[in-house]
Amino acid sequence: MQFKLQWPMTSRARVCLIDDDIFVRDAMALGLTDAGLDVITAPGAAAGFDIASRELVHAIVTDMNMPGTGGAQFIPEARARWPDIPIVAISGAAVIDGRDTADIARELGADATLIKPFRARELAALIDHVINTRKPS
Repeated sequence: MQFKLQWPMTSRARVCLIDDDIFVRDAMALGLTDAGLDVITAPGAAAGFDIASRELVHAIVTDMNMPGTGGAQFIPEARARWPDIPIVAISGAAVIDGRDTADIARELGADATLIKPFRARELAALIDHVINTRKPS
């Protein structure tokens, strides 16, 4: 018989970080870990769904522009599956198809957005903010 933990064994917030660029993903994971977060990384949306389905995560960070299923497809599905988990959308593009990336992400259900490049501490502060201010649905 296997048991699934209902509460983390640590007081650190656990984040699922989804980005297809291994260098960006690893750099962000290192910076977020240094900032005091537990980070589980995923190279794409499918792996992100798998992680969030089997692990207790306090927030999800997803890149908007990835091959295959990008953030624009991931965010509404994740919001439907886990309405109480905060989602932060990140992107290297301030504009997608002539529209502001932040506006698109918020319309899809993201709690916050951040445009690359940014410092890990900025992302960590934003994650802390969305975790502590998101109201349960």
